[in-house]
Amino acid sequence: MATLEVICYALQGANHEAGPSMKYRKHEAKEYAKTVLKGVWTALPTNFTPDDRLDEAGNAANLEHCISKLKLEGHYCIGNVGEFWAMTNEERMRVVEINVGVAKGRIPLIAGCHHQNPYEAVKLAQHAQSAGMDFVIILTPYVAARGDDAVYDYYKFVCERVDIGIVLFNTEATYPVSPKLAKRLAALPNICGFKQGVSKPQPTTALRDAIGHEVEVSVADEAPWFYNIAVAGDRWLLNYCPHLYQVPGYLPVNDYTRAAFAGDMNKAAEICRSINPLRSVLAKWIPGYGSGGRMAIAEQKLDGVHRHGGRAGAHALRRDDRGHEGADARRSRGHWPAGQSTRRGPAEARCLRISPTAFSPAKSFLLH
Repeated sequence: MATLEVICYALQGANHEAGPSMKYRKHEAKEYAKTVLKGVWTALPTNFTPDDRLDEAGNAANLEHCISKLKLEGHYCIGNVGEFWAMTNEERMRVVEINVGVAKGRIPLIAGCHHQNPYEAVKLAQHAQSAGMDFVIILTPYVAARGDDAVYDYYKFVCERVDIGIVLFNTEATYPVSPKLAKRLAALPNICGFKQGVSKPQPTTALRDAIGHEVEVSVADEAPWFYNIAVAGDRWLLNYCPHLYQVPGYLPVNDYTRAAFAGDMNKAAEICRSINPLRSVLAKWIPGYGSGGRMAIAEQKLDGVHRHGGRAGAHALRRDDRGHEGADARRSRGHWPAGQSTRRGPAEARCLRISPTAFSPAKSFLLH
């Protein structure tokens, strides 16, 4: 079936209110997650139309591209990269439905159900469960929760009201989940994974020691992934780099991951080393968690990797191959480059573009 037909069919299916039943029972969440939370996953941004509505076809096409062309093993929607913080609950729910409609069971899916209000987090998680998502992921409460008991009570409240497996998400911007608290949370029946968005390795090592035998842990960074496989024994990468670094026919993250999993560490190291130029570009333009200069999500609205979308948001400054106009000039006459879309963010944003043609790791990326 052609890509356009797949997308149209998926969007029709996404209009149904109820999705497939859960693949596991609540008390089986950890066991099921051990079989599913593995390999190379990505987290796509959310695309919008020029009138600030969800670009349903664009979002569907991007996920289809990741599944059929980039051969990624899972997807996490409506996270930080997906701009959950700038979307209504209704928009977030619709993106969940689109993801389920496109994937149709070909890859596992995680829905971001982050919300400061536990009742709203429950509502989002219940919808994800009924829509057919495999798991949900929920950030540590980002306001007022400044103690172990408060964080534990928040997650316990949500866990008691849904059956779907819940992945914890720890970042340096929220109250830190210590190994002691993580072990306490892992005792909840449907806590089944942990996304570690903390840059320092020591807390992650302590976290693995505390709960790694119970739940899958993913470090939210591609750069140490080879080390994490070879030395720490990690099996799951959940990060946005796989859809930035890879194009059809050039899948280095997938390739070195498979080589490492197969025990061919020399081959894995060689492939992993070959994409250092791309990591250098990422490090320059897209700082990581906890950095005060971290760019807005516009950096990931890429038209150069066969991705679809609407316009660029008003804060996205970029150049294209036809000239050197900035976003202000384009905005004044209503012209926006295809494949760019975002909502809200600082005006200093820049876009990273990776060329899909004549790919050479040393020279195939363009900065705009």
